[in-house]
Amino acid sequence: MPSRCTEEFCLRKIKNDELKAEAKAKGEVISTKCKPEGPKPGFMVEGATLETVTPIPYDVVNDLKGGY
Repeated sequence: MPSRCTEEFCLRKIKNDELKAEAKAKGEVISTKCKPEGPKPGFMVEGATLETVTPIPYDVVNDLKGGY
């Protein structure tokens, strides 16, 4: 019993062979490589408020933890 991965590969190979045969009959060149998904489209964040953050000196953090 073939795995799902092998099954998908065989289906893709058959489809690619058909596409290549059609392209060859038309005299075209096509690419049958697997293409990854592109990045998601950007968006604007609405209603967010800006907050200014100031760094805490390391000595203060060390004192808060009880010192070492």
